[in-house]
Amino acid sequence: MNEDEAIFTSHDTIRYVAKNRRVPPHAMRIPKRLLLTYQRNAYESAKKLIDGTCIEWLYGEAQPFCVGRYNDVEIGVGRFWIGAPATVMTLEEAIACGANTIFEVGISGGLQTFLKPADLIVVTEAIRDEGTSNHYLPPKAKVESSKHLRAELVGHLKQAGIRHFIGPVCSTDGVYRETRGKLRKFRNNGILAINMETSAVFALAKYRDVEAVSAQVISDLLTENGWHQAFHDKAVKQNTVTLLRAALDTLSEA
Repeated sequence: MNEDEAIFTSHDTIRYVAKNRRVPPHAMRIPKRLLLTYQRNAYESAKKLIDGTCIEWLYGEAQPFCVGRYNDVEIGVGRFWIGAPATVMTLEEAIACGANTIFEVGISGGLQTFLKPADLIVVTEAIRDEGTSNHYLPPKAKVESSKHLRAELVGHLKQAGIRHFIGPVCSTDGVYRETRGKLRKFRNNGILAINMETSAVFALAKYRDVEAVSAQVISDLLTENGWHQAFHDKAVKQNTVTLLRAALDTLSEA
């Protein structure tokens, strides 16, 4: 074992869980197409869209997972814990169980003044202001979405006439350290929004050589005058469902 090789891996976790359930490791397999969600309403809406059946998988009700079909293609939908470390831990396990085409649907705080709650963002790249991605790639490595999946998604949104923006986001693990200085820097550099997971998701995908794409719903706004929350606005919930449909169309054609 070389110095940079992990002492244990996600495959070890899968084998351990399988052993305790008295099933073979291959019984833990999930579909290769994975829709990754974080919010309860997003997960439940996606489950309904694929007519999903819940499976126990790894975490049971703590991180529910369902499998169904969309456009007659098998797709898995998971509700992951928020934050880069938790998301990447579970995504490592999902990849070990067969997922190789990943679509993240999340929420983000808008940074640009032209954005409003419920706007949709197709992410091109993610600026790394969290620590998890540094365990996978050098600090200055660029992390981007799959160009193929991104183009498919944009095509679906345009065809349906759905308003959307395309550009970079930033991911942070310092929620209460989003300073005015950072806001100005990100805004001046054209960063559209900020969240907690996307850059780590992209870094892991690059490291594991799988495809990942992300689209976000603006759920709140970060301004120099303060934080304006809109998480429970009707338009945010409605556009989440709109985005989920586009995501499932993209995944089913991947």
